Amino acid sequence: MIKSPMQLHLWEHRSLFLGLIPEVVEFVPACAWLLVGLNTPFEISMNDSPRIKTHLALVPAGGEVRYVPEDGILACCFLDVLSRDYQHLAKRMKPVLDGLYVLDNDLFAAQIINNLRDLYFNPIEPTLVYEQFVKALDLPSPEPEGQVQESIAKVVNSVRLSATENLTNGHYAAEAGVSEEVLARWFRQVTGLTLRRYRNWHRLFLAAWLMQQGVSLTEAAHEVGFSDAAHFNHVFGEMLGLKPSFIQRAMAVTRIYLGGMLAIDGMVMYQAEGNNP
Repeated sequence: MIKSPMQLHLWEHRSLFLGLIPEVVEFVPACAWLLVGLNTPFEISMNDSPRIKTHLALVPAGGEVRYVPEDGILACCFLDVLSRDYQHLAKRMKPVLDGLYVLDNDLFAAQIINNLRDLYFNPIEPTLVYEQFVKALDLPSPEPEGQVQESIAKVVNSVRLSATENLTNGHYAAEAGVSEEVLARWFRQVTGLTLRRYRNWHRLFLAAWLMQQGVSLTEAAHEVGFSDAAHFNHVFGEMLGLKPSFIQRAMAVTRIYLGGMLAIDGMVMYQAEGNNP
């Protein structure tokens, strides 16, 4: 039974989970993650490599990751889809292999751990968390640079606003003013993902928010655009390494805060902080 409190902060460009993941998880992240052990280290491997014990691990989108906890509190920092955060953090961490980076016993690592630990153990007003989060990780501006990034940023925003609809890649290509082939190449080049995979990633957060509002798993899956609960379960397990049933049990001790990341029927949802049930 999950008893530890959890927080999930959803913002437009980045997101943050703080809480206990008590089991081994295997997942293929749909954006770059920074995993931070707030009170104990953890073990991590990627693409069947030997496990490494660390307090901080930076993993790229698309790698096959295995996370082994030591019953500690974890911060999962879901970084910007344009990969600028990943590139910025990689410069300050130790490369391991296949795009995996780690960091320990370093002033920057201590800064990250201490600041994120404070956010978990000494909560502040949710509206102030984003600024503290960006400061702790010393993240760059998420604004796109150059034509390709600007085009993909527009598509990402469009996907965010239409995530519950099953629009074709051709629709998004037309919005970007490029061919489907060019869009597919640019999207993977910038994000490391396919457009479809990014949309499913976004839908997972929307489904989690609906489930916290009392919507059943099956209804939430349907509402956010999955064909059925089985498809939702598969995507959830692949991208997060957890069963939706874990999230259902965790809802009693989880607070989800929205910062404009989610949308239903093209309308961005903002929620007054502190009003979650």
